[in-house]
Amino acid sequence: MSKDDLTPKDPHDRLFKRVMSDEANVRKFIKEFLPKDISSQIDLKEMKLIPTEKIKGYNKYYMDIAVECHISNTKGQLYFVFEHKSYPDPGVLLQILSYMTVTWDEQRKKNVPLIPVIPVVIYHGSSSWNITTHFQGQFDSLNESIKPYIPEFNYVLVDLTKLSNEEIEEKAKTTPFLYKSLQLMKLVAMRDIENIKGVAVIAELSKEEKIILLLYLYYTLDVDQDTMQRIVKELGGEELMPSLAEKLIKQGKQDLLIKQLRRKFGLSSSDEKMIRSVTDESKLDAAAEAVLDAKSKDEVLKLLRR
Repeated sequence: MSKDDLTPKDPHDRLFKRVMSDEANVRKFIKEFLPKDISSQIDLKEMKLIPTEKIKGYNKYYMDIAVECHISNTKGQLYFVFEHKSYPDPGVLLQILSYMTVTWDEQRKKNVPLIPVIPVVIYHGSSSWNITTHFQGQFDSLNESIKPYIPEFNYVLVDLTKLSNEEIEEKAKTTPFLYKSLQLMKLVAMRDIENIKGVAVIAELSKEEKIILLLYLYYTLDVDQDTMQRIVKELGGEELMPSLAEKLIKQGKQDLLIKQLRRKFGLSSSDEKMIRSVTDESKLDAAAEAVLDAKSKDEVLKLLRR
């Protein structure tokens, strides 16, 4: 799968992983978005990304992003586990605990000292994050005599919806792709179309990064075709439309065509069924390209019936 492949399955998670696959973005995030009593102790020059797939028994665990770094003025190491959430997830603490245990189990098997793990949850959902930030807080009632026997840890919560656009810019402006991605993730969650159109996405980003963000908007915004085209235009992405269309066509021709037609004209269940019955890729390609200039749904559908 291409690193800029953002499918409808989970575009939020894919964008986050793409952004945080760049060590410069991770360094900036640790420095600016984590509590200063933690970030000030980290030697960011020695930081490196580590594999996020862990195997324990017959189960595989996939962390979003994992980082190994050194603590300043000591020889100790520290692991950060970044977990991204676009909705309040009551299971996040158990998920984090599983990451911790498989990491420590792996170290134990290698006969090396256990390394502390600091979990970080990045959130940008439309609902308020109402999940406790410490493990024992999950229990409805916990007698004081029992607490010493129950695991306890906290995670760092970075709630993008609680940060202003100005705060995000101030923290991340020297890493443009990180800055624009975090800003759009927040605005998409808040369904803030007007401010999305005010984000100057294009100027300082590479062509690949621009397409990634436009794909993210395409798959996450529930707007009609005309509104989407205005957003792309106002973000300065008109010259990318051919490349963007090519990417979209490659990522599921039938799904793309159905989504385009539904947004622009509306689509009946029988129309959708007919489109899904078409397996000729050249017909699907021709129909997808025709949608942009078509004046009616039938103009597009007749290309599939030939």
